Amino acid sequence: MKILTSIFKSFFKDDCLTMAENIAFCGLLAIIPVAMITVSIAGYFLGGSETALAGIIEIATDVLPVGRQQFVANLQSVLDQRSSLSIFGVLFLIFIATLLVASIEKSLDVIFKTQKSRNFFHSRFIGIGVIIWITLLFTLPTVSQVLEGLLHKVGFYFPLAWLMTGKTYFMLVSFLAYMMLIVVIPNQKVYVRYAVVGGVIFSIGIGFARFAFKWYMVFAIQRYNVIYGSLTAVVLLIVWIYYLSLVLLISAEIVAAIQSSNLFGVKKLKA
Repeated sequence: MKILTSIFKSFFKDDCLTMAENIAFCGLLAIIPVAMITVSIAGYFLGGSETALAGIIEIATDVLPVGRQQFVANLQSVLDQRSSLSIFGVLFLIFIATLLVASIEKSLDVIFKTQKSRNFFHSRFIGIGVIIWITLLFTLPTVSQVLEGLLHKVGFYFPLAWLMTGKTYFMLVSFLAYMMLIVVIPNQKVYVRYAVVGGVIFSIGIGFARFAFKWYMVFAIQRYNVIYGSLTAVVLLIVWIYYLSLVLLISAEIVAAIQSSNLFGVKKLKA
């Protein structure tokens, strides 16, 4: 009960609601650049961007309860024009993509009471590494389909693609992505054993949030259409990213609380 009270107080003391708003805004800005980087990396390994794009569309179906059509259309438009991008244009897209990781880093530094933040370039390099890692996790189902096809041609069948699709794999990827974020991004030592607890809570929280959000949309979509009209999909996408951000920050507060309380017998961090 004492830990729950501490988590509740810290959530509002750290102003997590405002930090979630910042993450949601940066997430909206970064979603297309991140998807473009994902298609480019996956296309490099798969030998073409069409297969990679199909994989991204499948991921979007799992991740985005709303706004999938607009997301795919905008991504396709950017990909069609990427040959006209200069090196500065590509670097700008990468910079925009790292804004999301930077906003998460700032929030986690607050939650874990980091004494000193990283410098700008160090933070951005870590952001690029995190994006590449999460990209590889989400493109594994597409890669597995190609590998399964190659293995089938030589007479060996293994349900590799089946193992890497569906809700179970999505929750596993969510767990691993969270572990990467919570252990690597804060400029503070976070023990893996505590991060595992947060990862489980985060994965379950996302599943519950998706269910609750879809249920809410059944009743609320008409009201949003009346108020926002053609902008409804964008507004709902921001709301969805905001909910995800809250789940991330709540689970991070739990990790910070159990770590500071030395719950599993690990030595407390030195100031």
